[in-house]
Formats: sequence, structure tokens, C-alpha cells
Amino acid sequence: MLYEWLKLLHAGSALLSISGFALRGYWMIVENPRLRSRPARILPHMLDTLLLVSAIGMLVIMRANPFAVAWLGAKILALLCYIALGMVALRFGKTRRVRVGAFAMALLSAAYIVTVAFTKSPLGPMAGWPG
Repeated sequence: MLYEWLKLLHAGSALLSISGFALRGYWMIVENPRLRSRPARILPHMLDTLLLVSAIGMLVIMRANPFAVAWLGAKILALLCYIALGMVALRFGKTRRVRVGAFAMALLSAAYIVTVAFTKSPLGPMAGWPG
């Protein structure tokens, strides 16, 4: 029962986190001053903490080593890419072109992470393809 609640919390937090990132990326593109508002700087950290705590809770309940399970390891590596690209997009990109490119690649990374979670395969969106 606890596992199901943690999974729901994890999925909900992921949805809100990715949606919030997409909104902040849009604000970056249109140069909206809300991007630098206090809630836009604090809420993502709160959501990502919930996301991480729920993931760790599920791993503890499953007694799983995330790097012994291929799809979990793939999610973690893709998450590191997503974080790095997000930092370039919203903070460290020197030019608008670099920031927008990093934002697009971060969204693709997030989509990969979600498909890996659904398919339970490191192939993600290609998991059902023949061959």
C-alpha cells in the first residue's frame, strides 16, 4: 500500500516538475520577468525533493539497486543529463541560442525518462519496435 502511494507521489511530482520546467523555459524564451520571481526559484526545489524522496522510498521498499536494474540506471543517467541541460537552459547558457537549444534537449531528456518509466526498458520510446 505504501509503495502505491509513493508511486503516485512520484508520478505526480514528476508531472508538476516537468510542467514547471516547461513553463520556466517558455518564460526564458519570451524573457518574462516571472522567471526570476521567488516562487519560480523555490518551488522547483521543493517538487524535486518530493520526487527524489519518493523515488528513494520506492527503492527501499523494493530493495532494489538502481544500477542493477537496467531501466532504473538509464533513468538516473538521463536525469543527470536533464539536470545539466536545465542548468544551461535557465542559468548558465551564454547566448539565447544555447539556452533555447539546451531547453529543447532537456525536454527530450524528460520525455525519454518518462517513456523509460512506462516501458521499464532503457530503450524507452523504441522498446516496442521490432528488431
